[in-house]
Order: sequence, then C-alpha cells, then structure tokens
Amino acid sequence: MPITPYISDILAQPTTLRDSIDQFDPSRTEELIARIKKGDFNKIVLTGMGSSHYAAYPAWLTMLSLTTPTISVNSAELLHYGREMIDGRTLLWINSQSGFSVEIVRLLELLKNRRPAFQLSMTNNSDSPVAQSADLVFPIHAGSEATVSTKTFTNMMATLMLVSAQLAGKDWKTLIISMQKAIDGMENYLAYWPKKVMELDALLGNIDQLLILGRGASMGAVWQGSLISKEAGKAAFEGMSVADFRHGPMELASPRLTLLIMQGAAKTSRLNHALAMEVVGCGGKVLWIGDQPNPHLPTLLIPEVEENVRPLVEILPLQMLTILMAQRNGLEPGKFRNITKVTTEE
Repeated sequence: MPITPYISDILAQPTTLRDSIDQFDPSRTEELIARIKKGDFNKIVLTGMGSSHYAAYPAWLTMLSLTTPTISVNSAELLHYGREMIDGRTLLWINSQSGFSVEIVRLLELLKNRRPAFQLSMTNNSDSPVAQSADLVFPIHAGSEATVSTKTFTNMMATLMLVSAQLAGKDWKTLIISMQKAIDGMENYLAYWPKKVMELDALLGNIDQLLILGRGASMGAVWQGSLISKEAGKAAFEGMSVADFRHGPMELASPRLTLLIMQGAAKTSRLNHALAMEVVGCGGKVLWIGDQPNPHLPTLLIPEVEENVRPLVEILPLQMLTILMAQRNGLEPGKFRNITKVTTEE
C-alpha cells in the first residue's frame, strides 16, 4: 500500500503533536486568566470553520464550567447572523488552521471599527489575518500539510484543550502528561496502519448506509471523521450525536445500516452501548470504537489513554476509514478534485 502525501501527514501526527506540546508556553495566558477572573468579559465566543471548529468542541465543553457564558458558533453563522453579539466586552476566540478562511477574514474586516475586548487565536500560520489581528495568538506548530486536515486537526485540538484547561482553572499540567502518553499510543497504532486498514475492511464488509456516532468530547472526532470521509475517501458518511440519533434517525436501524459508535467518556458510555445493542437487535451492524475489546460488539481498538485526552486518539480509526474508502472507490486517499486546501469563496 503506497504512502501518499495524505497518508504521510497522518503518520506524522505524533511527531508534530509532540513538537506542539514541547513548545507550549503556559505563561502566555496569565494576563487573560486574570481578566476572566476579574469579570472583564460578558461572554466568550468560540468560533472557526470545518476542522478547526470541530477540534474546539472538547475545549468548549471545558469552558462551560466558567461563570462567563461561552458560545460556540461556526464563523459563517457568526458573520451573517450573529456578529451583533460581539461587543466591547466580548472575548472572541477564533481558530483557523490556515488563518485565511474566507468567512473569518470577512468577519475580521467588519470588526475593524468595533473590536472585541480581546481576541484570542490559534492558527498554523503566523502571517495570516487571524494571527495578525489577535491580542494573543498560539501557533499550533503542525508544519505543512498536503490536503485534508490531519496534523492540523490533532495539533489544533491539543492546543485548544491546553488553553481551555488554563482559562477554566483545570489541571493543565496533568493534561500535558496525559498527552505525552497518548502520543506514544498514537505512534504504536500508526506503526501498523496497513494492518488497521485491513482489519477495518474485514469488519465493515459491504456498506449501504453508514453513520458515525458519539457524544461529549468525542463529537470533535465524530464530526471530523464525517468531514474527512467525504474529503479524503469520497464517501458520504454522516456524523451525529448518539442522543440525536434516538430522536428520529433510529428509524434507519435495519440490516442496511452500519454504525461506528464511540465508547466515549465513562459517564455516558453505557448510554452509547445501550443504543448500539438496540440497533443490533433491529438487524443493524455496529462497530464499537474503544480502548478495550467489547464482548458484545466487534471493536476498533484505539490506544488506551486517559479519558481527558481520548478525543486526540479517537480520530485514528476514522482516518483509516478514509484510506479504505478511497481504495474501494479506486482513488488516491486525500487527493482533492474539486476544492483547494484553503476555502476562499463563500
């Protein structure tokens, strides 16, 4: 199985993630933390597009522990329908891998004369508008990337997790230790990537309808997996919450349906498992994504890591899925045919 530029980027994730964590400077947030504690902000608006927006989901959940309201909204909706919420007491947190996404660039242009109280940004490009307009910018140190977001997704998520832990007064030092251990697990997993693709091929069999489900912090990987299945594998797989699946889509449960369900956090994994078994009872196929073999369901194993960093490794089997689907479709994984790396048109 040849290593294409996209696969090469997948395999480089442990290296770039380690680089990003090694270069993380926790002292840079001290002033911002003090301002949050002082009550300088009436709201925090967390925004981005595509992979950058999905990577922020675990961070948003962490920020919900603050008394300052934190709103997560994609940048296109913020630009056209929600920018009035940004005022002189808003902490605007913009995340963009390229820093040049069209919706964010236009939002920044419209805010030149009505700046938020503070702009925090994460980006892979220090020369971009997102970086240049920020009061505080954190580079994600992912390096160059050929096409579909891989290194930029995991590095963006890790940086967001670390900064959100700091801003919310959580134990970011333990989080770094957990991330370092997770990187070791990622390296071991990716060392056997052809075998992982073959195992997935055998477990999936023929596919008619396929959905990716999770809840909580797992939703970052769920939505990213759905996105890259389309981008890299040219397969129209949908990602949604397990809870949302119960509210209507459960009607899809039949022998035509295949689900990939994230084990997720301990507090809700039993709910995810109960849904999985119900779908199996309706004749559907379910593959469980977890760190231990499931005695009732075929399992796609991810590295065994601390719960606080599980979102970083949950994307791995979904990246393998994109490689498999591209192969099944007779295509090079991750090669664009209709789009470019940076979206410059709305």
